[in-house]
Amino acid sequence: MSIHNNTNEIVDVVALKQEVESLKDQVHNLSSLIENDINSYKQGVFFFAKLSRLTYLNKNSIVKFNEVVTDSENNFNHGNGMFVAPVSGYYQFSWTTFTYSDKVVDTELRVDNVIVDAMYAHISASSSVPATKIAICWVSKGGHVWIQTTNSYTENAIHNPNQSNAKSSFLGFLIEEKE
Repeated sequence: MSIHNNTNEIVDVVALKQEVESLKDQVHNLSSLIENDINSYKQGVFFFAKLSRLTYLNKNSIVKFNEVVTDSENNFNHGNGMFVAPVSGYYQFSWTTFTYSDKVVDTELRVDNVIVDAMYAHISASSSVPATKIAICWVSKGGHVWIQTTNSYTENAIHNPNQSNAKSSFLGFLIEEKE
């Protein structure tokens, strides 16, 4: 009987060793998959910029949001007011402009010089008013996105009220990357 028990124990040990080796392989494979996922993860693409001063713009003028609050990959150029898409995909853009007493601001979102959406703001009272627009659109890798005044008014007044952080602004972020 003792030989039989030893044989069963030997068989059990061999089976356990095989199972341990199989589990080691599975853990190794899972570890490799997790590493690949982590290495392929791309940081989100986003920017947020403000206009720090009262600005008067003529027709068809790019709004140069000069105060960059955040820019995940340095794709927004505050010198020319343009965002350059690092990847192709669907993006969401939003812009807010303030105008004041009897002034007008008429702006549009452009992607590679194609109008995506537009926004008009006017106030006749002695005050200031913000207007905000949100748009979702396709942008190809290397595509340029900006806000500019329309061809309707020769004096677009973009105002920053005296409130501490109430400023005209432009933001964008990648919703879904596509090839």
